[in-house]
Amino acid sequence: MKKIYADTLIFFAVLAAFGTANILSPVKPKASEVENRALAEKPVFSAASFLQGKYFEDYNNYYNDTFILRDEMILLCRDIKDAFTVDSGYVLVAAEKDKLPQQQDQDDGSKLSGEKDGKGPENREETASAEGESKERITETEAGEKEQTSEPGLELEDDGNMGYWLLVDGKAVELFRFNKEAIDYYAETMNMYHEKLGDKVKLYSMIAPTAGEFTLMKRYRNMSDSQNEAIVYINGKLHPDIKVVDVFDALSKHKDEYIYFKTDHHWTALGAYYAYEAFMKTCGEKAVPLDRYEMISVDNFLGSAYTKTLSKELENNPDMIQVYMPFTKNRFTRYSGNTPKDVDVIDLSYAEGKDKYLIFLSSGGGTWSVIQTEVKNGKKLLIMKDSFGNAIAPFFLPHYEEIYIIDSRFYSTANTKMNIPQFIEHHGIQEVAFIHYMEDVNWAEFMQTVRNLLFEDDNTR
Repeated sequence: MKKIYADTLIFFAVLAAFGTANILSPVKPKASEVENRALAEKPVFSAASFLQGKYFEDYNNYYNDTFILRDEMILLCRDIKDAFTVDSGYVLVAAEKDKLPQQQDQDDGSKLSGEKDGKGPENREETASAEGESKERITETEAGEKEQTSEPGLELEDDGNMGYWLLVDGKAVELFRFNKEAIDYYAETMNMYHEKLGDKVKLYSMIAPTAGEFTLMKRYRNMSDSQNEAIVYINGKLHPDIKVVDVFDALSKHKDEYIYFKTDHHWTALGAYYAYEAFMKTCGEKAVPLDRYEMISVDNFLGSAYTKTLSKELENNPDMIQVYMPFTKNRFTRYSGNTPKDVDVIDLSYAEGKDKYLIFLSSGGGTWSVIQTEVKNGKKLLIMKDSFGNAIAPFFLPHYEEIYIIDSRFYSTANTKMNIPQFIEHHGIQEVAFIHYMEDVNWAEFMQTVRNLLFEDDNTR
C-alpha cells in the first residue's frame, strides 16, 4: 500500500510540476513545427462566450495546443507506439476533415501551413491501424450510392466528414469514398456558373484525381471507389458547353512516373505539367515542351500526409520537389485584402522551410492575385482553384497576357466589392478554369464556397 501511495504521489507531483511550468511559461508557441499548423490563440473573454460555454472550450484548445514540450511529447508518443507495433504491411489513417478556414483578408503569406484543401489550419487527426489485408467490400446500389460492409479488424466510420489514408511501401495515398450528393453539387455548381456567365466566357472543368487512383496495389483496390467512374458521372451531368479536360487519362498514361508525392496529397510539378498538356489539347493549342524549362530540385520535402500521420516510414522516405522555372517574363501581384504585393510565381525562398509546397505561387495567391506576362495576345484566364492549382498555374504563362488566380476559401467580396461574375466582367476575362482535386469536388462544403461567390453582393440571387 505504501508503494502504491508513493507512486500516486509521484504521479500527481509530475502533473503538478508540468502544469505549473506551463502556466508560468511566459512565451507561448504560435505554431507547431511537428504538425505544421498554426496553434490556437488565447481566447478573449466575453460574457456571451462565457455563458455559451465557448470560452472554456476555446481556452481548453489553447491550453492543449500551447502546453510546454508538446511537440517533443508528440514525437515521443509516436516512437513509443512504433516500438510496440508489429509491422502489418500498412497503416490506415483517418484524418478528421475540419471546418473551412475563415476569410484571410489580411493574409500576408506568412501562415505556416499554407493551404490544406478544405482542411483548415486547426487540424485534428485520429489514427487507426489494421492487421493484415482489409476485407472491406464496397458494392454499388441501383441508385448509384455506395453501400459498404466491413469485417472485424477494420472499422471505418463513413460519416462524410472523414478522409482516409493508406500508408504502404513508403508512401501515403488518400482513399476515395464516392459521395453522390456532393458530386451532384459540383456539377450543379458548374452549370450555375455557365448559366450566369453565358456563352461569352469559356468554362473548363479540370478534376485532379488523387494518387490512390494510380498507385494502389491490387490487393488494396477494393478499399477505394473509382475516381474515374465518378468523373465520368460528373461529365455526364455538365452542360455541353462546359469543356471537360481529361486529366485522368493524361495522368494515367504516366502513372509509373513521379507524378504524385509520397508524403503529400498534391501532384508533383510533373503531374501538373501533364494536366496542363491536357488543357492545351482541349483548347486546340500546343503545349510548351517540358525540355524548354530549367528544372531545379529541392530535397527533403515532408508534406501533408506526414504531418497527419507523423509516420517514421514517411519520415525516412522524403520527397523531392522538381521545379520547372518559368521562362516567360512576368509580374505576379498578390492582394492581401486590398493591399498589393509583388511576389514570385516560383519562390525558392521556401525551399529551406517546413512547407516547401509554398514554392508554388508564394503561398497560394492571397485574397486574389494576377500574373501579367510579356505575352501580348489579349487573352485572359481566371483559375478558380484549391492548392492543386498552385503547381499548374506557372505552365499557363506562355499562353496568356493575364492570369487571375482565386481560391474560393480566401476570396473576399468585402474587399473587392465584386462577386466572381462581376470580377470576370470587370477584368475582361474570357476563360475560366476550375482546377480542384477530387476530395474537394467530393466535399459539398468546399464547393459551397465556390457557389457562394456567384451571388455574394448580387441582388439577383
